[in-house]
Amino acid sequence: MSINQLIEISRRSFRVFNGAMNTVSQNIANANTPGYNRRRVTLQADSIASPGVIMPTPPNTATGTGVSIQSYERVRDGLLAAAGWDAHTSLGAAQEDQRLLSALEGIFPPGEGSLGSQLNDFWNAWDDLADNPTNNGVRLSLRSKASGLVSTLNRTDEALSLLQEGTVSVLSVGVGEMNAKLNEIGELNKSIQAARNSGSPDLVAEDKRDLLLKELSAFAPVRMQEDAETGYTVTIHGMTAVQGDKVFEMNLDTSGPTPRVLFGDTNVEYDAPAGEDGKLGAWLRTLNQTLPDTRAALDAMTNALVTEVNALHSAGYGLDGGTGRDFFDPAALSAGSVRLSADVLGDSAAIAASGDPAAQGDNAVALGIAGLRAQPLIGGSDTIESFATNLVADIGASVQKASLQAVGHAAVVDHLAGMELGVSGVSLDEEMTNLIQYQQAFAASARVLDTAQQMFDTLLAL
Repeated sequence: MSINQLIEISRRSFRVFNGAMNTVSQNIANANTPGYNRRRVTLQADSIASPGVIMPTPPNTATGTGVSIQSYERVRDGLLAAAGWDAHTSLGAAQEDQRLLSALEGIFPPGEGSLGSQLNDFWNAWDDLADNPTNNGVRLSLRSKASGLVSTLNRTDEALSLLQEGTVSVLSVGVGEMNAKLNEIGELNKSIQAARNSGSPDLVAEDKRDLLLKELSAFAPVRMQEDAETGYTVTIHGMTAVQGDKVFEMNLDTSGPTPRVLFGDTNVEYDAPAGEDGKLGAWLRTLNQTLPDTRAALDAMTNALVTEVNALHSAGYGLDGGTGRDFFDPAALSAGSVRLSADVLGDSAAIAASGDPAAQGDNAVALGIAGLRAQPLIGGSDTIESFATNLVADIGASVQKASLQAVGHAAVVDHLAGMELGVSGVSLDEEMTNLIQYQQAFAASARVLDTAQQMFDTLLAL
């Protein structure tokens, strides 16, 4: 091996170990940076047959020409990453379900003033009227209790409408955030591909793209595929959302009776399985199932209450001897519209207790209406009170279920994050060991160069 080869090998070694130490320094500097994947430099031995090596080698001498960097790469596990995306999707769905169901539960507060309490007061007031059928003061109290029940039903329906409007707003913002991330991924795809084509991969941009994908997975189930032909492709529940630098945005359609989220310009609707549908699914499920079902149940209860009470009341007689008058407005059968009839609001004497026009002291109608409390008026099995109690209990059970699921999915996310950190995270102890190793190799190369210089000086002195 010639002296020139020694010098050239040393020069190449300096450049390689400098690059390796730069990689170690980058890892140490970003040890606590979110989304950073540890960098690894792979070295390879060069010979005269190595690509790009044109240094001539005399016959019968060693063919090695030193070392070069084969590749810079990010250390990551694709399977762990995919499992982490799935876990984030399930966690996003559970957390949003918990939040929205808790808000729904807050519309039905327990204790004094609750729907159950108002119904109890309403039926008790009819019992009081049955005990005192000629007392107008009892009628005034009954009208007041009934007005409180009506106000509670109206207020509950209004709160459901506000929750629906707020959820639609959150859904709209969420779809906008998803589209922003998809567009950013498309832009990164373009710059990453350009960097790779130039021979200098942009690993920082690749880290950022992975972080965006993890954030996107909280909204909906995502998958990534990367190959030489199609480039980097992102799918959401099987539908292509990003292909290279082309982005197919999600569209929110609120023109129908319930909101829909569509893929791009297609008419394909987002409809992932419950619990695996992320925040997007939780919002749609609340708007299309939970809130409509709750409102329908409340309206069914109100309809039964108004219809059954009016049927008995209209056949009875008030203190003024009048009959054929409804207690509730018969045209208002929903929780949002229910109200007392104009006759009852105008004069409490119009409240019927008697079933005999000739006997004001009769209490047959009041007893009949009070007896509705124990009758299964809804679905053939539920009384109005038990139906209301079950409605609130079901919401509470759903909140508890969502809370437990959120805790479980959070534990899975943390476990997978720990495993992923073990693969992709930076170990300062390991990096310091590598730094010392490369530093010593750098110093050894300097000694080789110094020896070559001494040999060259000896030759010149001859």
